[in-house]
Amino acid sequence: MRKAFVIELFGHEMCLLSVVQALINCEELEVNVISSDSVKANVMKSSFYLEDVEWHDIKTEEPISNRPLKNASNFKRVLTDVLKAVSGLSERNDLVLINTVECDLCHLLLRNLVEPLNAIGLKVFIGIHNSYLFMSGFPAEVEYSLKKFYRLPLQKRFRKKHIPSFLSSAMSAMALNYRKAKLRMIAVSVAGYYVFGEQVITPKDSKARLVFSAKPVNLDIVKLRRKRINEIVYSDDKLVFTVTGKVDLYRRDYISVLKSFEHIDASKFQLVFLGELADPIVRDLVNNSFIRSSITTFDRRVSEDEFEYWISKIDFIIAPVSEIPPYGKFKISGNPGDALSSGIPLIIPQCYFEGNTPLGTLSYTDSDSLKEKIEELIEDRNYAVSISNQALNRTHSTADGFETSDYICRILGNT
Repeated sequence: MRKAFVIELFGHEMCLLSVVQALINCEELEVNVISSDSVKANVMKSSFYLEDVEWHDIKTEEPISNRPLKNASNFKRVLTDVLKAVSGLSERNDLVLINTVECDLCHLLLRNLVEPLNAIGLKVFIGIHNSYLFMSGFPAEVEYSLKKFYRLPLQKRFRKKHIPSFLSSAMSAMALNYRKAKLRMIAVSVAGYYVFGEQVITPKDSKARLVFSAKPVNLDIVKLRRKRINEIVYSDDKLVFTVTGKVDLYRRDYISVLKSFEHIDASKFQLVFLGELADPIVRDLVNNSFIRSSITTFDRRVSEDEFEYWISKIDFIIAPVSEIPPYGKFKISGNPGDALSSGIPLIIPQCYFEGNTPLGTLSYTDSDSLKEKIEELIEDRNYAVSISNQALNRTHSTADGFETSDYICRILGNT
């Protein structure tokens, strides 16, 4: 039986589990997971841990992040241990799926892992979380927006080290260019790519392309959805809306969300920001809002248990991703994954899916359009139930996995 090795050293645990969940449906594949011990520990805390999968965890002297500049020697040792584990268990033409390759020291990933795996005849696929880093040739205005987006967190890191602004700007540009160059070298050397959204682009070549869900289906939550949908029709309960994830204007447009809800009767809804309220601008807007009593916030990181408790009470997930790239075409937002995993309808800007809106999803263009969608759901409970049933059916289809797994298994079988 052919083996598939799924490797994750940095994080992206939910993406990792989604990949594994899909692969175990391939009858001709034996699935093995190789991860850092910190990733394994995080996975074991989750409700998605798959006990029937062969798991090999690699010991690390300290947790590895995708910014391992200060522990390069540890990173090299870990890559050596990963290579030993795979080569000791594999045969020629077995599959390797490296879930995260985007890191500061990606030249080591290329030299110490990808190239040796190719040399022993394994077929390597890489997970792409940020398409821009692997591609070139975009229109000038798109290139400008993408560079600005990806340089900002790098600049913040350099400034934390008390590096002057003009130097941090130049250093962030150099760091981004380095990362792009090395990741493109990795892309050239592998058999194929996989992404976590159908709309996410990949390099324009003839290599195999796979699409996975960003998060495994949460069957416990899905079981509760039918009861909650019935309550929408037969009770006068408020509809509960949420934006999942850390509250940060860098990623999502919370201002438009607040603006939309402030024009709706506060007695008819509850708005939950299901993540740490980290952004000071949003915090001030929330605390000074006249609908403050209808908004639930958290001043700390939300634990997984808390997240599951709240997500079971949610009626609609709003994903106020910025219309400026990269979200949608170049990078996924976590909100659609949360919606699909839980069987909850999604409300998202029209640009995200570029017009190919999935079942159980509503799209909007601006804060006025968002307000109209919310009002329609609140006032027409039958419409709210119809959208909710579409979302739940789509999640059931994903959980069954027959169509998706068949397509994935066929592509991997032909590689």
